[in-house]
Amino acid sequence: MALPGKVLVIANPVAGHGRTKKRLPAVRGALDELGIPYDVVETERRGHATEISKAAAANGYDVLAAMGGDGTLSEVVNGLMVASQEGTQNPVKLAVIPSGTGNDFAVGSGLFATWEGAVRALLRPNVKYMDVFQFSDSSGFKRYVVNSVGIGYDAYVVKRVAELGSRKLGSLSYMYEALRGVFYFNPGQISISVDGGQGATYEKTWVCAITNSQIFGGGLKVNPGALPDDGRLNVAFLHGIPRQSLLPLIFLVRNGNHVGKEGVVLKDAASIELSAPDGFPCHVDGDTVDARFPATVRVIPGALPFVANGAP
Repeated sequence: MALPGKVLVIANPVAGHGRTKKRLPAVRGALDELGIPYDVVETERRGHATEISKAAAANGYDVLAAMGGDGTLSEVVNGLMVASQEGTQNPVKLAVIPSGTGNDFAVGSGLFATWEGAVRALLRPNVKYMDVFQFSDSSGFKRYVVNSVGIGYDAYVVKRVAELGSRKLGSLSYMYEALRGVFYFNPGQISISVDGGQGATYEKTWVCAITNSQIFGGGLKVNPGALPDDGRLNVAFLHGIPRQSLLPLIFLVRNGNHVGKEGVVLKDAASIELSAPDGFPCHVDGDTVDARFPATVRVIPGALPFVANGAP
């Protein structure tokens, strides 16, 4: 298989608590050694990767490589999807070079667990078309989603870390807020309608996780049956359990051992509509949003071509 055309690496230097910045010279060296033509652009602010990818989609690059975590990838996906909707996108593939705090989509979708594997795959860029979700709420807010929408406890943790500016503490800040949330987060009632059908209501919902891959929340295998190329979204509810049971259940979620346990409901759909209390925490690909419910999440099947492992 021929080498890819020119690659644009969109690198978030602060992703992974600065890990991406330190790793970038090694990635450059690997690309040079493999003889792959490339440019590198480092993001400078939130939303910058979306701007870069939207512009780059019309500028003749064969591959856009998102180097960072799930947030960086999500921004690049949004740029490509907007360019596609506007009709300004040339054929372009999306590569993921995992280098962030959370690499849930790269790992959970079976793409790449290491940056080395992701770079080597550019030599034989097999293409795998992956689904993308669209999240929209009653205020008119819309966002494309590559990995997950979280409503409840996990979104509360993400919001707390962001508000307190404690990301610099790394995984310790998430661990602290996750433990704190067990005592301070108050679960709420969430109603869901699947594929326009009859709805269901879940009282005392701790977590509603809508995912494209198996994994969300920094390694939690919340939807073990999820596939990012099946035209379906997967939903997990953790609900109706006492506060003291939440942490033990989350430990089971890490390896997907929560399936069939009390308080766990798993569903799949092409689209869902959700209602939740006003102000209930919500995140989209790990980015806190002030969602106005009801909200809708729908699948756009095979929306983007991803570079997958090309090894025989």
